[in-house]
Amino acid sequence: MNLCIYIIWKGDNMQEYFEAKNVSKSFGGIKALKEISLTLEKNKITSLIGPNGAGKTTFFNLVTGTLPVDKGTIKFKGEDITHLKSFEICRKGIVRTYQQQNLFSNLTIFKNIEAGTMKDDLNNEERNNKVFDILSFLNLEKKHDITVKNLSPLECKFVELGRSLATDPEIILLDELIGGLVTSETDKICEIVETLCLKGYTIFQVGHEMKPIMKTSDWIYVLDKGEKIAEGTPNEIKNNKLVQQVYLESGGE
Repeated sequence: MNLCIYIIWKGDNMQEYFEAKNVSKSFGGIKALKEISLTLEKNKITSLIGPNGAGKTTFFNLVTGTLPVDKGTIKFKGEDITHLKSFEICRKGIVRTYQQQNLFSNLTIFKNIEAGTMKDDLNNEERNNKVFDILSFLNLEKKHDITVKNLSPLECKFVELGRSLATDPEIILLDELIGGLVTSETDKICEIVETLCLKGYTIFQVGHEMKPIMKTSDWIYVLDKGEKIAEGTPNEIKNNKLVQQVYLESGGE
């Protein structure tokens, strides 16, 4: 029965939950992305991996409207969102975190997460309750009044994630959320990501570190030099000779 459902969902006559088709982007004469096509399955964890400079963050920038698409289409629940502005895409239910810290460093944890609620018409009580629910989930409730500049790198990543959750997303794009962390901190991030998926969020994560990606992913796409070179389950990607070669050449893990 499950197999039949899968075939129906993936059939040509059914729209994908999220689909990027032949998406390309150039910067001057440099082709950063070359006709990338991929889909996201609802309530699953999909990863986009590859060496530094492969085009992963550029693809995220196109999906979220930070950069314009040169060629191709991006659809969410059947709607073409290719040329929408960032705030419009956010309102549709797609939000992201950033590889480089993008927080208000002089504001408190509470205020940073509260910023994600500003698109909604809430009264003060509703807004406060929403923020504290997120703080509780991230185990930051007791630190809500601490200024972000005084936080550890892991706590900053949680705040970034919390602000994204405050927008009520369906799809969360995680750009190198595990980057720059030690192993024990990476494990905490992986646990949070898996928990979010269980709560009904669709996760699309970028990374170049193989071990945590393999641990959390349902499906993986691999980029190299702006091109998609492989896709598959974690086990298939792990044993893909081309992927192994690319990572060895780049010094990746």
